[in-house]
Amino acid sequence: MISEAQQLFQQIGNELGVAECLQRLGNIYRMQDKNDEAIKMISDAQKQFQTSGNQLQAAECLWSLGEVYRMQKKYDEATEMIMKAQTQSEEIGYKAGVADCLKILGIICMDQTKYDEAVDMFSNTQKKYQNIGRIVDVALCYENLGRTYRLQGQYEKAKEVFTKALKLLKGFPGEKYTIGWTLLNFGYLFFDMKDFVEARRKYEEARDVFDSHGQLGKEVNHCSQALAKLDEAKPIASSSK
Repeated sequence: MISEAQQLFQQIGNELGVAECLQRLGNIYRMQDKNDEAIKMISDAQKQFQTSGNQLQAAECLWSLGEVYRMQKKYDEATEMIMKAQTQSEEIGYKAGVADCLKILGIICMDQTKYDEAVDMFSNTQKKYQNIGRIVDVALCYENLGRTYRLQGQYEKAKEVFTKALKLLKGFPGEKYTIGWTLLNFGYLFFDMKDFVEARRKYEEARDVFDSHGQLGKEVNHCSQALAKLDEAKPIASSSK
């Protein structure tokens, strides 16, 4: 349907319509992990938006390209694209876009084990989301902080921010993907702390949340794998006492 719309826009010379179709197709490919197709489509869309002076959508395309490169672990290219998107978002006063860019830069830092920089990024981003009222994204920043603190071995700090994230997400029961992943990552923390009872509780809660969505089978499997690993670890922990 989107390809057909693109052809119609091309026939009538509607360049903005063509660019929007390319952007949507590119993002579909991005979600499907078809990275080469995504990069081509989104790059073409970005150039067309830039040419027509539509800076907001051009910035969104740069952000999407940064995400594709990040998923490919091409961190230099990802950082370059996200920073361009951030600059463009700042120029047009697009506060949500600036915050989205900072969040991804934080994840890139975390992926590269630059944990102190990641903490600074997520803390800064959390405040920006708070200021524009994007509460689910505030919770996501807390979750990212929890993951970073866990990787640093700062378990009490991680517990504190995971708890804050879940408290905020109680107001958004439909955000099953975000709630599930927060619970699962909280479970990983308790596993590292060797609190296997609480780890099991969080894994099971995460599994139930993902399962209730109906289309998150891959995430349900992550929970099942975590529970299986927990069952393996408990006898080892018992025998070492």
